[in-house]
Amino acid sequence: ARRRRGRPVMQRAVGGLPLAPALRARLVAAGFQTAQELLETGPCGLSKEIGISKEEALEALQVVRQECHGDATRTAGGSGTTRKCTALELLEEEQAQGFIITFCSALDNILGGGVQLTKITEICGAPGVGKTQLW
Repeated sequence: ARRRRGRPVMQRAVGGLPLAPALRARLVAAGFQTAQELLETGPCGLSKEIGISKEEALEALQVVRQECHGDATRTAGGSGTTRKCTALELLEEEQAQGFIITFCSALDNILGGGVQLTKITEICGAPGVGKTQLW
């Protein structure tokens, strides 16, 4: 069984990596548990430990790196996937959001139709001008 070195940063399980089933089985049999352990071992060490060529080991590590980089991107984004869109799409999405009208036509006009949903609106002014009453 393989010893774990330190605390791995990339906790992705070897069994969940998009590698050939036979390769995953060899990695698990050799005691590899996380993607970080594979990356720390390097292509030469991996080739010796599981009995594959250095080229095969390098290809496998490239897949692992890509997969872990993708996980990091998705995690940073928070939603699970990264969606690319144009400025026009963002504008259209913003304009499609509803408004809460204030029943003060002048204020609604200044705010572009009212207080926009999903946005933070700050009302400021001198003491006694009616900020609290507005809200």
